[in-house]
Amino acid sequence: MTTPPFDDNPFRSPDHATSSAPMPPMPGQQQIPHWFTTKVKITLAACVVLALALGSLGAMSIYWLDRNGPPGDGDCLYLTRESGGKLAYHRVGCGTDSATYKVDDSYTGSFRCGSGDYVRFQITGTAATAQRTLCLALNVSTGECLRDVDDQATIGKVSCNDPAAKERAEVITGYRGEESCPDADQVLSYPGPPRRTVCLAPPGENI
Repeated sequence: MTTPPFDDNPFRSPDHATSSAPMPPMPGQQQIPHWFTTKVKITLAACVVLALALGSLGAMSIYWLDRNGPPGDGDCLYLTRESGGKLAYHRVGCGTDSATYKVDDSYTGSFRCGSGDYVRFQITGTAATAQRTLCLALNVSTGECLRDVDDQATIGKVSCNDPAAKERAEVITGYRGEESCPDADQVLSYPGPPRRTVCLAPPGENI
């Protein structure tokens, strides 16, 4: 009894195996596996097109991020706490309620913010962008109220009638000390520009 030849088609199920022997290749010509049918060719071509499409989307995303770049002097943002306890920034318009911080100074690399009560925020560098240091000042105007003042990731502007409101802001022109607002719970000074002092007191207090 003759043993049927080995079928090398990985896409063929055993019950579709054939016992007919493949035709020998022409001299000087490499044999093409008989399972490499038109259907298989179409499937492989579709996979290649899909892979190229996904690669294009990734490249567009990276280019979009590089084109916008990290925040710079004068930009406003808010912070959120991500997985692992790391903080992430979200750039927004300075006139929006969500804009809790303003970038007074930004530097390439790791820098100290120097004098002032800045929040020092570092952006990790990538293959396309260098590491950045942002010096963030509280972005408030006189009369605005805040919640969660002690948490950089959840601090926000709220109505002064909101039970969550803990502090009302007063912004004084010039770089001054705590004597400029003696009734305040917290005094923040920023050399700017512009030079300013932010006094924070409970919403019921007149400062």
